[in-house]
Amino acid sequence: MITRRIFNSLLLGASTLAYTGVLARPAAAQNTQLLKVAVDSLWQTMSPVTGFATSSARIYCNFYERFTVVDYLADPNGSVVVNQLAESFERDGAVWTVKMREGVLFHNGEEMTAEDAAFTLSDERYRADDAYEPRGATFTEGFIRVEAIDRYTLEIETQSPDIHVPAKLSSVGGIIVPKAYYLEKGVDAFGQEPIGTGPYRVTTFRSGEIMVLEAFDQYWGDAAPVSRLEWDVVPEFAARMAGVVSGEYHVMVGIPTDQEAQLASYDGVNVISVPFSSYAAVAFNTLPDPVDNPLVDARLRYAMVQAVDMDLIVQALFGDTTFHPAVPFNFPEYGEFYEPDLQSNLPYDPDAARALVAQTDYDGQPLIWHITRSFYPNYETAAEIMVAQWAEVGINVEMRVLDNFSMVYQRPFHLMNFGNATSFIPGDPYQPLWMDWNPEANRSRADWKTWAPSADYIAAGARFNSALTFEERFTAFKDLSAAWQEVTPALFMWRQVGSFAVRDGVTWHPAGSEMRMFGGYLSFA
Repeated sequence: MITRRIFNSLLLGASTLAYTGVLARPAAAQNTQLLKVAVDSLWQTMSPVTGFATSSARIYCNFYERFTVVDYLADPNGSVVVNQLAESFERDGAVWTVKMREGVLFHNGEEMTAEDAAFTLSDERYRADDAYEPRGATFTEGFIRVEAIDRYTLEIETQSPDIHVPAKLSSVGGIIVPKAYYLEKGVDAFGQEPIGTGPYRVTTFRSGEIMVLEAFDQYWGDAAPVSRLEWDVVPEFAARMAGVVSGEYHVMVGIPTDQEAQLASYDGVNVISVPFSSYAAVAFNTLPDPVDNPLVDARLRYAMVQAVDMDLIVQALFGDTTFHPAVPFNFPEYGEFYEPDLQSNLPYDPDAARALVAQTDYDGQPLIWHITRSFYPNYETAAEIMVAQWAEVGINVEMRVLDNFSMVYQRPFHLMNFGNATSFIPGDPYQPLWMDWNPEANRSRADWKTWAPSADYIAAGARFNSALTFEERFTAFKDLSAAWQEVTPALFMWRQVGSFAVRDGVTWHPAGSEMRMFGGYLSFA
């Protein structure tokens, strides 16, 4: 078995080397006319839903706005939702009447109206067979009619009464786009030249290099605190670190846990760590594609879960900054849904894992694990250890670290890295348990799909979505979780933690995983 000594040697061999170069002295006071942020990557498109990814979603909030928004200043855990471009909501059965804020301008100078809001949520854009951004169907599940009633009023009708509509519209699916410009440009071109209503407008976007935002002088709310924002792509941690210590950058993202103390030791640099509302995970391909895929046998998937000592891995890589959710979807941010004493059906047990492997037809052929290079902090380090632990029970996993998700999605593969967000309905397990796994979700229908929802899962999901009281919803939630665990199409690893370095003179509050550079989130000494 893997002893702690062997584990530590694996950890040492897989860890990223510390940066030890000579660093320049910090720069002088910050210039509020320009704020420069060093990021590890920018997604290839900023189209609101098609381009939704970790590296894009963290900056959307600066140039896009939504019907509603999560107020992280009121509650850092993200449980408070307030109106943004919507002014009020009223529900009558299955119909919501939404009054839109008046006098809001898009960055091209045209006023936002209910027509833009209705198009944003329309069948044409999200749910039709030839929809512009079909991924949006998962964000508007149950919507059967969205109609502009007058210039500033729209109605949203759902298949059955849905008390969560205002909260759902705080997601990327609720980012309001300018109808005429969007249709003129098309999804791809819109994603390269995005227009929103936020405090900043995009003036330059080259996905592998830079994004430049400038304050929008006609913004309806409080003026942006910075005239110009630059998001520079600096893939290597050492280069980002050198830049923030020298004062070239005011803020940087993506700090490995074992480098935080070193970075914080430099004069003029402060390190901020914040838990994100998302979890790193590994998806098991449960489908017969490739045709000889051993993971179609659930017993092999159970064995892979029981073979990994994830608590030990998380403690070694992150210390006490995060945790491993041993029971899927039992997340503390879900308040009344959370059961802290709940025990896993598949606890760490190498002997049980070996017995399960012996019950299958698996004969040791390599299982290919596609991993996106340097995308999730510490993921590749953890993967090296997991591969060794799987080998201990007779499971042969081969890591393939690839440069981007386009390559990760290419078949054949048996395992895949992914991240599962939790915040679509704040305080509710809708997103990770249903929205991301239901029959219309990418994991069920994309070219790279990894599972087919079971009949029990779909039936429990119907009850979960129609529930109007907590008691009904909680019962359906338990059934839905049990049906998912019966299949076990993934292994959750840890709640993700984001670490940022910020120069002296800049006061900045992360908003979960979002980098809001406006309002009460950013100020200067």
